[in-house]
Amino acid sequence: MKIYIKSSPQHGQGVFAALPIKKGEEVLAFTGPLLTRAELNERGYHLQIDEDLYLGPSGEADDYANHSCAPNTGFNDGLSLVALRDITPHEEITWDYSTAIDEEDFPGFPCRCGALDCRNTVRSFRHLDIRDQQRLAAHLLPYLKAKVRGL
Repeated sequence: MKIYIKSSPQHGQGVFAALPIKKGEEVLAFTGPLLTRAELNERGYHLQIDEDLYLGPSGEADDYANHSCAPNTGFNDGLSLVALRDITPHEEITWDYSTAIDEEDFPGFPCRCGALDCRNTVRSFRHLDIRDQQRLAAHLLPYLKAKVRGL
């Protein structure tokens, strides 16, 4: 097993590398029950995968992968995170939540990732400034990548 869950200094639990992970290597796949927005428990974990489609909690490691404005993983044409750079053992696995969220009315929430270039708020992709959108475009979930291409 190349990942494990433990207490995170950032937010409760987190996912960490058990072994070295090379750039481009798949790290973690997202799974869980399919839900519409009306079925969501707003306090529970969920991942937006289309306009009105979400993955609910799986009970696995994907439920514990935390956000960072300077992530070490990102999406690559599917529901799996791949390493954006080499990741060392015991390093926390992070991804940018804005690469999945695209709700007009998403209020955002304070970011405490600690990155030097932290945006201070996690927002919908559509509400990010153009520089951040361009920087993140290659690592969007497929539905959002297709939507951005269509604009």
